[in-house]
Amino acid sequence: MQEIYSHIFYPSSLNELLSIKNQNPDAVIWSGGTGLMGKQKRKVPVLPGNIIQISKIVELKKIRRTERFLEIGAGASINRILNVGQHVLPNALSQAMRLIKPSTVRNMATLGGHLCMPDFRLNLFSVMLLMDVSLELKRSGGTRWIQINRFFNKNGEIQLKNNEILTRIRIPFGNWNKELYKSDGNPFFDTGKAISFCVLADIQKGIINDYRMAIGNSGKHTVRSIELESLLIGKKLPLSLKESLAIAEKHEEWLKNLTIELSPFQRDRSIRFVYWILKELLP
Repeated sequence: MQEIYSHIFYPSSLNELLSIKNQNPDAVIWSGGTGLMGKQKRKVPVLPGNIIQISKIVELKKIRRTERFLEIGAGASINRILNVGQHVLPNALSQAMRLIKPSTVRNMATLGGHLCMPDFRLNLFSVMLLMDVSLELKRSGGTRWIQINRFFNKNGEIQLKNNEILTRIRIPFGNWNKELYKSDGNPFFDTGKAISFCVLADIQKGIINDYRMAIGNSGKHTVRSIELESLLIGKKLPLSLKESLAIAEKHEEWLKNLTIELSPFQRDRSIRFVYWILKELLP
């Protein structure tokens, strides 16, 4: 049997990376490799034919803060983001990052790699979707910024143009004073149980000014319901028992009729999450 070897490129700058990608459009971007290796479930994983190893590129590891947002290089590891941004990271995003285990994986896994898995929406995605995160996409000769909800089409496929690479993630600072996050299961090894659930809310003087909720399974989709979110926006707290039960039932009905593929366990766990969130959110 003929052996197949991988060709590995080691660019030391962003410009060099873009040039190599332009000349080798089929090459796979590789940093920690946790996603590419984890999804194969093999003792001896199969490597892509062409690999671009980006660990030497300093530009992709930079993290900077402004008054309005936190900007993170796509090659920054999860643990480095947690360390550098420990006082400014939104709570829900910090919670979701800390649930990536063990710590050795967080040392290798990058935010860019987390977002660019073609067959999975991993746990951080539901949080970043609600936060209106922006993404910088670069290719040789061009740069564009897009909202994270446009990074995937309705079929869950990544929307990168020819030879584009995700280079920076911009996380805006919101006015959220309630950030709730839960997840269960490993999306690589336990697809029937992997689920993530996030709620962000802005409550001022007992009035819900903003409310957002997202649920993601281990597949290609993360969903929101603008209709459900609007039920809570403008409500004055505390809600009556009748109002709380009516809202909970609406959430449960929505979950039962979701068109994304959910296992019975995922659907049941999602309903439990809804009641937990409403209990936490609506005294």
